Amino acid sequence: MTTPPEKTQFIHSTTLVGKLSETGRDRSELEPYLVVLSGSEQGKQFKLVRRRQVVGREANVDILITDPKISRRHGMLLVHDDHIVLEDLASTNGTFVNGKRVEKHKLQLLDRIRIGDTYLKIDYKRICEAKSEHALYQAANVDSMTNILNRSAFMLRAEQEFSYCKRNQTRLTIIMCDADHFKLTNDNFGHLAGDQVLKDLAKILDAEMRQEDLLARYGGEEFIMLLRDTPADAASALAERIRATVMQHAFQYQNLIIPTTISLGLCSRQVDASSSLDLIIQAADDALYRAKKNGRNRVEIDAL
Repeated sequence: MTTPPEKTQFIHSTTLVGKLSETGRDRSELEPYLVVLSGSEQGKQFKLVRRRQVVGREANVDILITDPKISRRHGMLLVHDDHIVLEDLASTNGTFVNGKRVEKHKLQLLDRIRIGDTYLKIDYKRICEAKSEHALYQAANVDSMTNILNRSAFMLRAEQEFSYCKRNQTRLTIIMCDADHFKLTNDNFGHLAGDQVLKDLAKILDAEMRQEDLLARYGGEEFIMLLRDTPADAASALAERIRATVMQHAFQYQNLIIPTTISLGLCSRQVDASSSLDLIIQAADDALYRAKKNGRNRVEIDAL
């Protein structure tokens, strides 16, 4: 008769839950989170709500981290009642715990995980703690009016994306867009109406973004988009679709219709050793200036 395999036994004091007990933290009040310790998304946290959760940069993974060195489906977290196991999913650049490459690893409370250029850890938090930390992350990274990235957070992520494109000699596209005659909108309808227009614009733009793309409020009524590895003709078609969608959208505030159009400038470059992110952004901004000069409510494309 075949002897059934023995169940793996975990000594209580070596599990995540055991370590929490030693520090006097009541496990019944705590929930597990994956916390980003470094990189462009430092401070972001993901509540581990399911038993199996895939980490990667693909749009449909459970935990999306936009580090370009992370594989689309990089690893998996297996969440048990008293411990969590990290498993690599044949990633390109590997999964590391405390500096050592692993295929499958039972995590300890102080373990540091590295995937791509991003460091992470597992922590158990009370709901009030998690909400407070999330509020701090939002304040540092998200524009409070439009609920998309702010300029500084965008630039951190854009530099990371640019480095990826440079290493892999792939295409990077920047689209700058600006609400036309926005001062007149504020003057004629009031600043609260202008704020509502910006919120609606952000929603329209965000609806067109893929998970791996970036969108931010660049300043005032100006927005910036980064598209990774998108052919120039596809990027141009996207910009034109956005322009038409905005023109046809009924922007409203307190039952008033607010006519709104946008102008867009686009630069799409195959990134090589001579490229720089600043130059690509400047080229897109110059194209936006031409769109404004040539009549607004139009798309202009960088000539190079």
